[in-house]
Parts: sequence; C-alpha cells; structure tokens
Amino acid sequence: MAHGVLRGRGCSGGIATGEALVSSPINFFASYMPGILRGELSVLEDRRHELCGKSLKGKVLVFPFSIGSLAGGVSLLEAILRGVGPKAIIATRIDGVLLSAPVFARVFFGIEVPVVDQLTPDPLKTIRTGDLLKVDGDRGIVERISVDGHRNSPSIEPLRVP
Repeated sequence: MAHGVLRGRGCSGGIATGEALVSSPINFFASYMPGILRGELSVLEDRRHELCGKSLKGKVLVFPFSIGSLAGGVSLLEAILRGVGPKAIIATRIDGVLLSAPVFARVFFGIEVPVVDQLTPDPLKTIRTGDLLKVDGDRGIVERISVDGHRNSPSIEPLRVP
C-alpha cells in the first residue's frame, strides 16, 4: 500500500490538494445562513461549534457528518459558489443533503469539490488539522502529503492500512 494513503468511496469527482481542518459534525445552515442573509459570507458563525469564526476556504474539511436539513446543503452550495467553502470534503458518512452542494456546484457551475467517505483507515483517527492532503473524489483516495506542515519523510510515521 502506498505511503500515507486512505481508500474509500468517491462521492463527487475532482482532485484537490489542501490543508486538513478536522471538525465535529457541522450544521451548515446554522453556520452559514447569518452571513448569507447579511451579504457577508466568509466564516462559520454557529456559536455552538468549535470552528465558529473560522473559514473553510481552501481547506479540506474532515468531519464525521453534517447536521440539519436541506437548507444546510443550500447554505454549503452558496459558500462554495462565493469561494469560501471547503476545497474538498472527507466524511465518515455522506448523506444526500451534504452531497447536493458539491454535486450542484459541479453540474451547474463547473466547480469541483471532491467528496470522499467510508475511508480505511478512519480519517478521524489518522488525519490531523494542518496535514496536507490530496483528495481524489473520482477514485475515492486520500493521500497525506505532509503531516502538520512537515513533508512525509522516514522520521514521520506513515498511515498504516491493514
């Protein structure tokens, strides 16, 4: 198995490289709707979430799943269209609501946001915020290029796939 590779299911195609941002479940409606309504969408605004005040722009979002209803998918789509959404999404479990945003972005606007889920090993146990990742949504593969800002080298332990 290749050094630092996780394999799973590709849900939305494309390839993106970016810094990982590991999170608990996110309610995209609660996080983005206040900014959408004010016309100042840039950061997550759900005060109950640990990423409140942070931007997903250019990040590879690594999280278990989304919380909420269809409005969450619409809110995430708006963030993607305005250029402040994640560059790629890695989740334990993708649902139709979450997946609707990257799929609509690709089909209707030509914006690719790769989405991968059901990875082995578990990305929430092996990926840390700051790791540089390459996400291939067509093949369902995530490659860890560097660990918390340090290029993979013999001194950095690679991901182990059973």
